[in-house]
Amino acid sequence: MTHKNIKYIFALAAILFLWSCKKQLNVYPTTSEVDGNVIVDTKSASTVLNGVYYRFANSGSDNNLVPSVKWTDVNEILPSELANSLSNSSGDDKVYSLGLDAKSNASSIMWSYGYQLVNAANGFLKNVAPVTSIPAATKKQMIAEAKFLRAFGDTQLLLYFGQYYDSSSKYGIILRSEFVTSENINLPRSTVAETYAAIIADLEAAIPDLPAKNTTAYYANASAAKILEARLLINRGTAADYAKVISLTSDVIANGGFTLEANVKDIFLTKGFTSTEVIMGVQPFATETYKYQSNQYYGQYPASDDFVTLLTNDPRNQWVYRDDQGGTVYGSRANLNELTKYYSGDTGNPVQTPLSETSYAFRLTEAYLLQAEAITLSGGDLPTARGLLKTIEGHAGIANFADVDAATTGTALQALVVKEEIKNFFAEAGQDWFALRRLGITGSQPNIDAIATIQPAAKLVNQLILPIPSSEITTNGNIIPNP
Repeated sequence: MTHKNIKYIFALAAILFLWSCKKQLNVYPTTSEVDGNVIVDTKSASTVLNGVYYRFANSGSDNNLVPSVKWTDVNEILPSELANSLSNSSGDDKVYSLGLDAKSNASSIMWSYGYQLVNAANGFLKNVAPVTSIPAATKKQMIAEAKFLRAFGDTQLLLYFGQYYDSSSKYGIILRSEFVTSENINLPRSTVAETYAAIIADLEAAIPDLPAKNTTAYYANASAAKILEARLLINRGTAADYAKVISLTSDVIANGGFTLEANVKDIFLTKGFTSTEVIMGVQPFATETYKYQSNQYYGQYPASDDFVTLLTNDPRNQWVYRDDQGGTVYGSRANLNELTKYYSGDTGNPVQTPLSETSYAFRLTEAYLLQAEAITLSGGDLPTARGLLKTIEGHAGIANFADVDAATTGTALQALVVKEEIKNFFAEAGQDWFALRRLGITGSQPNIDAIATIQPAAKLVNQLILPIPSSEITTNGNIIPNP
């Protein structure tokens, strides 16, 4: 995407935003149109920082120009299709069949999402730096939030587009630490090692200045940053990384101030952001119907047959998907296993429910499962890992732990943890796809044969990362495409 197009999209989003709901993210994103002295005090800094959160939520407008959060496109649907948990009711879109190429829309939207978020964060950091009228503690927290959001964008880009599993690889991402201008737009890729170092530096700088809990669940806090760092490090997978994952997640579990729900179902169908387990969520517009339209009205992305099989004898098969009874617009086809993880209403005659637009970026469950997996991969204490896995499965309604007790090796137990991550984070925030790629991993190389037991389309390791969009390759002569 060209710089001119990025500016146009941001400017259009700003106009839509300012004319939309006054109480829902009612700020404009950081753009070159407001680059300069736009931040002059705490109020204007808050406005521009909210614009960075606007990009984090992937906000924009639906086909009817209704302001909408589109987190679901990039962080719920895409990763779960890649993991073979969701299919496309319109036919093979090359996502769940792992057949994407440089011209595929899925690659373009994820690429744009990551870099628009990073650019917005860079714009805020640039403009807030010289301002002296903001109280020191407030300014430190705002900078920490922006660095966390930049780290999130870079993490997404690395885990989707970079050879994240090989620190010696030249196939990292384009690291942007400055706001995009015509002079710095065409940068080369950094190495994977350099990419990890930059993201970790942002997170390590952010964590001390982030609050234990922010003013609402829609804003960053220290626990979210710690889990993001753990999410990143477990994919690099050195012995030191596994130890750090265990340390970070232990801290979140013991000291973060969040608690697991008795039944994970309650988060999605009754409690929403009032849940004590939600560490960070994504605020929807009050008037939007984007996610409901996709999941209930159109039944666009039903649960795959393989995912249905994976949930055999699992109580979650009663609510994360349900037979739509021919009730969608496409009801003339065979009935679909409609995605109902966020929907408690009638699938045959759907009506939007209060929580059907909610999305969750970080939940406490992830800390338990990342720690359990890190223990198995590092050769740690398996009884501890089993206890963590049993705790999460118990909160999902599972009572029979015979398979967990029978897993007497790290490899066997890691497989169960990964399967639980796939089940628990189905259509949620991407952890299912990231976890699947670690299934049976030895050393740093993904185990394609193990991955193929869950995602049969996986034949080559190179299928595990997305292709760089052709638009970037065409306009940026300094970038090399993925192999």
